[in-house]
Amino acid sequence: MSVNFVESADTFDEGSFFSSKNEYAEYLVLKYLIQTDEPVGSWVLKVMLGLKGIEFSTATIGRMLKEMDAKGFTKLAGAQGRAITSKGMNYAKIQSERIERERLQARLMMAAIPQSFDELIDLLDARKALECETARLAALRATPKDIEELEVSLKKHEEVVRGKIDPTDIALDFHIKVAKASYNRFLIASLDILIYEELRLESQIAQLITRERGEEYLLQHISIVDSIKQRNASEAERLMGVHIETLISAIKEQAEGN
Repeated sequence: MSVNFVESADTFDEGSFFSSKNEYAEYLVLKYLIQTDEPVGSWVLKVMLGLKGIEFSTATIGRMLKEMDAKGFTKLAGAQGRAITSKGMNYAKIQSERIERERLQARLMMAAIPQSFDELIDLLDARKALECETARLAALRATPKDIEELEVSLKKHEEVVRGKIDPTDIALDFHIKVAKASYNRFLIASLDILIYEELRLESQIAQLITRERGEEYLLQHISIVDSIKQRNASEAERLMGVHIETLISAIKEQAEGN
């Protein structure tokens, strides 16, 4: 088995968060005014922005500052330049928090992309831990509609297996439906990321494994749904663990045989 792992790119450009260069420049000016805690003139701001890769003339900065005054973010402090207002501080704080959330999300997304075979197994181990919990919670929280959707998924899975059609998509859809039935937003969001990454590797790993063991995985899915219907949380958790461990073992066997 040959798997093409991508190179790491653990970088985050906070400027990409803003809709325009001007908007980003305003944010940088506000951050700088907070850090200096004193009025600052256009020339100093020009140098600061230049260090951030934004080349503005002093005239452009002057116009931008007037616009910021009009928004209530800054105020003129005589010949000393501009000072930040409480409204400007609040705006900068909100933007900083949003940027930090974006950065953390980007790191999570990057962490979900394995850089090696060992990291792929780590990803699946993480998925196992999460899915055991979603199965347990699904047994406690699933509504009749959730169970009906799981049974529909099983029927579709059976149809593709009997038709010798690639069952990867429907198999992964089953796991998404179990996660949704857990009604735990964090687990659902986390598994969405991991399952998306598995779909990206589908042509290299998941498709091959699910085609070879599609019937076995279907039977395991049926057992998991039965335990959810019976509200047997511990059994649902155990069966999901066995199922994911089967997938991990199959991938390891495939790797060792190539």
